[in-house]
Amino acid sequence: MFKLIKRLFSGTSEEPIDVDAIPQELWQTNFKNVRLSRFEPETEEFYSSHIGSKGLTLELTKKNLYAWTVNPVYRYRDFVLETVIEFSALHSELTSISTPIKKILPENLISEGSTKAGTVAAGCIFRYLNEGTFYSVLVSDGGMVRMDCVLNGNPIPVLGWTEINPGSFNPEDSKQAPYVENTHKISLQIISRGTSFTIIVNDSWVAECQDEGIQAAGRIAFAAQNWNQRTEATFSYNAIALDSRPMEVETLYARWNHYIKIQPEARINLARTWYAMGKYVPAILELKKAWKNKEPSTEETLLSAQIYLAQRLLPEAEEQIRKIIDCPETQETAIAELGGILYLQNRFVELENLLLSLDEKIISNSSFLSNLEGHLLHWKGNHEKAALAYSRAGKLNSEQGLFHYHAGNEWAYCGNENEAIEEWIEAARIFLNTGEEEDLEPLLKTLLEKKPKDIRIQSLFGKYEYSQGRSEQALEALTYAIENETTDSAVWYLTGMLNAEKENFPKAIVLLRKACELEETYGPYRFRLAETLFFAGEDCSNELNLALQTDPDNPWIHNLATLDALEKEDLERAEFHSTRALQLLPDNNTLRINFAELRRKQGLLTDVLPLLDGEEAELLHAGANLLVEDSKHEEAEEWYKKALHKSPFDPEILTDRAANCIELDLLNEADDLLGRALNIGPSARIYQLLCYLAARKGEYSRAEVALQQGMTEFPEDTNLVQELARLYTHTNRSEKAFTVIENLKKRGNFKQIQELETEIMEQSTNKIDCAVCDRSWRVPKNIPAQGSLHLTAEPPDTVPAGTCPSCHIHYCIGCAKKTLGADNRFRCPTCGSPLKLIEQDIIWLLNRWQAEQQKQD
Repeated sequence: MFKLIKRLFSGTSEEPIDVDAIPQELWQTNFKNVRLSRFEPETEEFYSSHIGSKGLTLELTKKNLYAWTVNPVYRYRDFVLETVIEFSALHSELTSISTPIKKILPENLISEGSTKAGTVAAGCIFRYLNEGTFYSVLVSDGGMVRMDCVLNGNPIPVLGWTEINPGSFNPEDSKQAPYVENTHKISLQIISRGTSFTIIVNDSWVAECQDEGIQAAGRIAFAAQNWNQRTEATFSYNAIALDSRPMEVETLYARWNHYIKIQPEARINLARTWYAMGKYVPAILELKKAWKNKEPSTEETLLSAQIYLAQRLLPEAEEQIRKIIDCPETQETAIAELGGILYLQNRFVELENLLLSLDEKIISNSSFLSNLEGHLLHWKGNHEKAALAYSRAGKLNSEQGLFHYHAGNEWAYCGNENEAIEEWIEAARIFLNTGEEEDLEPLLKTLLEKKPKDIRIQSLFGKYEYSQGRSEQALEALTYAIENETTDSAVWYLTGMLNAEKENFPKAIVLLRKACELEETYGPYRFRLAETLFFAGEDCSNELNLALQTDPDNPWIHNLATLDALEKEDLERAEFHSTRALQLLPDNNTLRINFAELRRKQGLLTDVLPLLDGEEAELLHAGANLLVEDSKHEEAEEWYKKALHKSPFDPEILTDRAANCIELDLLNEADDLLGRALNIGPSARIYQLLCYLAARKGEYSRAEVALQQGMTEFPEDTNLVQELARLYTHTNRSEKAFTVIENLKKRGNFKQIQELETEIMEQSTNKIDCAVCDRSWRVPKNIPAQGSLHLTAEPPDTVPAGTCPSCHIHYCIGCAKKTLGADNRFRCPTCGSPLKLIEQDIIWLLNRWQAEQQKQD
């Protein structure tokens, strides 16, 4: 064992090397000489690598992380690679290496997400072309190994998780060093030869795999995987030996695959893997090779029958099954498999004899055998008993809708439509839950034809339409169920969500409250109700607290609590919930961005920017926007550039950068960015910015055209209409501005309209107030000189009387009459000075009044 590693070299050439070359060499290192180890230390946010006393150490500090460190020197295609890997983080949990690893680990540490492979894994990457294209071989602490081909970031299994034969080594054998008591080390050897890959663990053959995914030479890397059980994990590669000399590679390949006797258990383990992966021919070949050196066990014979059956090789499957039909440990499974084989061949007489030979309890406790009994009874024309058998199968297996579907068909054959519909409804419910759309669609059509007014059927139809994104059809069906007083909480919930999507928040809130009443302890309902209240601008505190109580580990509820606290400027509460949300879902960009916004409000934006500064355009974009919020426009410009470098065709990044360029007076740059964004993905905001940019340049006609074009493409956007009214006001076309407002009034938002009217009035007119009463008048700005005033009639009390030359205040005639002097002149109530017509605006008002009088006369 470790024959290559035992020949570790102690020197190397000092000549310059071509790091991209494909050498034919023997390279070995035990990392004692750092300069000769080729690997470089790395430090990233959640992992790091360094060279120390244990060799090359890779440390992971985050759950569900796959990380690697690449050897930057040379590329290899065909080679033999051997390394010793130490699972340093697991020392305290291992008592003896002689016990199979997966039996040492507590059951609750076995990861479901890793196919129960273990809690961590480590291994090698090779033919590494870039971050998205390489081969990976991992060995887990659960005593299993797998191989993947990653192409463009998508992992394709070459070898699924395969158990390493636990009897393949003896730690007490001194010849098998470096295994010592109370440590966990494994030897991993990979032979890469063309499209063939041989994996050897602890000097025991595990598999030979074939794959044509990557045939180019690539770099070598060492990798580790941390699943959900551990926050931190450490792995050390004690030594490495790599031989890429063609003769040595060919010799070792032949030795391991053709000359060394491979343990039958290893081939059987591999056969199980190939079967699980749907590779049936390799699976049966491995079993046959194993049986050359041992008698097949009952379990192995059953496995071979299942493999034949999966290929529809029914005679071969039957032959294997009949060999073990009387073995007690597999008898029930074997009978079920035989029954399936007989059914597939329409051998119903034999199937009947088989079922009659069984105890009724065996059939009644098996969904598979109950289903076969249903098939048999259907063949015999006994539809009522067939329906009962199918229904029993459905109750035993609640995830198989076909059982209930068959039961419904049998009741229909009997003429019992009510029972048929009940079974079909149950089948439809299961089909919907399991996503079996091909079976669900025709069944729903049948049910709607049979009983269109059944609220259960309408509910199922509405849920299905909702899942397909057909909102209008879903809303119609779900509303019907609600109007007929359904007690299905999901119906109320989905209808509430559909109304929330339409921003009909009052109705959505009522519907979501009803869903919560029906399912008081279901956290997601409480969360959506709180979320809807929040976006409707209402207080969501009570519902938010209930959501946190019912589902305290939901990161999105904590995120909503963060947003609510930020809006209320409760930064302490926001920090608590934002931190908790990130603990629960640390990789989510939305949660990171909201946490960064919190830090910005705390005045700590600089401290949190490293959290956003990486390879993802979304995070870089968010960092730029936060810098804009803090008026750091120059720094934001650099972040926008980095974001666009990662995602050059993102219209939102282009638009936000353009807005920032306008703030920096980089008007031509902004113009170019907006043009690019408009070509990629037009939006109302782009047209709004184009208007603003054109106005900054004095190109008012272009600004008007931009807004009108935007209103044509986005007729529902009222912001564009408002901007057009403001543009008309700014260019002294107030009459057009008020025409636009009349258009806006048809949209409804009267508060918005009133604010806009006031704004236009302030910008386009001068206001004159009577100093005594509440009368006021509006006069257009920039009126021409009015000249002298010659009144031909007595004005009413509602027009201005004049201005006090001393106090500079104005009075209406009605108020000025109270201080009429003996000389019949209006006087100021404060200082007694005679009022005069010295304001051009007042003269304009009086001239306008007189002109109206002359028209009437």
